[in-house]
Amino acid sequence: MTVSNPAYLQSLYNITRAMGDKAISSDAAFEIEGFEQMWLLTKQFPWPELSSAGEIEIPMPLGAAKWEAQQVKINQQGQITLMETKAGHVSKMMLNLIRTGGKFNAKVYEGTPSQFSVAKPIYDCFIQLDNPDRDWENRSQVLNISGTLFFHYFNEEIPGNL
Repeated sequence: MTVSNPAYLQSLYNITRAMGDKAISSDAAFEIEGFEQMWLLTKQFPWPELSSAGEIEIPMPLGAAKWEAQQVKINQQGQITLMETKAGHVSKMMLNLIRTGGKFNAKVYEGTPSQFSVAKPIYDCFIQLDNPDRDWENRSQVLNISGTLFFHYFNEEIPGNL
């Protein structure tokens, strides 16, 4: 017997709608302090969230074990992708960051820097870039420069203007 009768499906639909619209992955921006215009070249970046840093296995009698949560993980990392321009904006920004110590603060936005619902500041960031591949057969893609963004997040949120 199926559980997908119209009345049951409508109740699930109503509960889901009551929770509100879903966040869309593309409706976000990443802005580096001192390089504010570069948010337009940031294709992908991590969205910071706090959670346990992992598990601790606690031994118990008779070979049993249980789990406890580690401390909250504030040191985080994730994939970042920047779209390079013919003028080399990404390469120049990276060189400027290296000249000033390599670290920076940034904000991630639900929305854009000028119109957003919430912003999350992240601190002491740095980027480890992978060497991008150039491909003579690829005539249909922007030159993306990807790597890992390392940062610290403390659950701060700035209310937006939307």
